[in-house]
Amino acid sequence: MIMEDKSPQTQRFIRKIILPALIGGVVGFAAASGVLSVMDSKTIGTFDESAVVAALVGSLYLVIGAGVWVGALRPKVGAHFLNVEDADELREQKKVLTLSGAAMALWGVSLVALALAAPAGVLPQAAALTIGAGGLVLGGVISVSVYRACDELMRAINLEAGAISYGLVMLIAGGWAMLAHLGYAGAPKPLDLLSLLYVLVLVASFIVIGKRGMLAPR
Repeated sequence: MIMEDKSPQTQRFIRKIILPALIGGVVGFAAASGVLSVMDSKTIGTFDESAVVAALVGSLYLVIGAGVWVGALRPKVGAHFLNVEDADELREQKKVLTLSGAAMALWGVSLVALALAAPAGVLPQAAALTIGAGGLVLGGVISVSVYRACDELMRAINLEAGAISYGLVMLIAGGWAMLAHLGYAGAPKPLDLLSLLYVLVLVASFIVIGKRGMLAPR
């Protein structure tokens, strides 16, 4: 009887958590491998570690944005790999998810463009600046629209994630700057700071949704 009671929960955990994690891992690994392969080939430039990390982080944003878009545009498909009740939930959130995916993709393109900028990379600096700044600004504008389209719960989550992001930036980026100023660590490069900010936003988001129990299988 106990086994029968646990079986549906186990199946739901596998279907909603394990399988999506495996799919995400495979897609993420493939994307990372592709980025590393291209950048290591030196066909588009010779990059330092900061540029490689920035390209990887930007690619992660692109993968996340693409996954959100698939869920928004193909709810039946998205319900299989996103942690939602069913496809109807995705249909209800189509506007928010579509805009969120677009913002993530724009931010990802922005960071990748900066990573590929001359003189190390193939992208002219003026073009990299246009794409980089444009992606950041447009993504920010879209994120405001996302916030306005959210319900009270999601607005609260966004605000809490923003507050945690600020705290993490002060702790980690501020701590790094302090150590560098005192000569205990190397000073961060501009791309290092951008990549760090991108990563800390994701970390803060996972902290908030984890605190609110939204990572549990639904």
